Amino acid sequence: MVLTILAILPLKTFAWGKKGHEIVAQIAFKQLDKKTKKLILTYLDGMTIEQAATWMDDIKKDHSYDKFKPLHYVNFEKGETVKDSCCDNIIHSLNLTINDLKHYKDFSKEEIKTKICFLFHLMGDLHQPLHVGYGSDKGGNSFKVDFNSKSTNLHGLLDYGIIEYQNIKLNDCLKYNSYNSQKIANLCNGSVLDWAKESRSYLGEIYGTNKQIEETYLKTNSNLIKSQIQKAGIRLGGILKETFQNK
Repeated sequence: MVLTILAILPLKTFAWGKKGHEIVAQIAFKQLDKKTKKLILTYLDGMTIEQAATWMDDIKKDHSYDKFKPLHYVNFEKGETVKDSCCDNIIHSLNLTINDLKHYKDFSKEEIKTKICFLFHLMGDLHQPLHVGYGSDKGGNSFKVDFNSKSTNLHGLLDYGIIEYQNIKLNDCLKYNSYNSQKIANLCNGSVLDWAKESRSYLGEIYGTNKQIEETYLKTNSNLIKSQIQKAGIRLGGILKETFQNK
């Protein structure tokens, strides 16, 4: 089967692409009551949740925001321990953002808006396993794979190539795993570091056994993507509830 999109994937560091990040935000918002949604949208000041979720990628072309680029990921070589180390990486930045938002009333409205955008986006990034990847291949960006006798890179394949090819949508992710309220609570009962380690644990199946991308690989990792996007949305929803509900 011809997979045209994979033949032209460029080297990027966008986790999940626009579509995946939007789905994460949508899953999170489905868990909130009307009052909490209204409060968050008030702070977003005209920005939709989908725009908030992609803002950190949308600003990458503006070099005045270059300082944010390292916040999308963290690299550890094989065998290294995944840890929260200062400063410019996704684990540290997410922890700071979550802690700041616990005291959001201490910040200006514009600062709160930016921190919400950080939270929406980085929760998506964290659940893309190659954003807790190996520095030696730039999180899969320089790891070449072959599909249909053409070369692409692993990071782009996982970010958005499979999502577009499989046409993964919101409902595909919502129904992938069946979570009752207790399972949702258990899923959210962890730390940023725990979730980073979990993402990292999937690198073996993402790298696969060879560099030739076949249908079996696409099916397996399509399921992984749906599961990770679902988890990211559920956990983001949990943080938003804890931060803004009943306030």
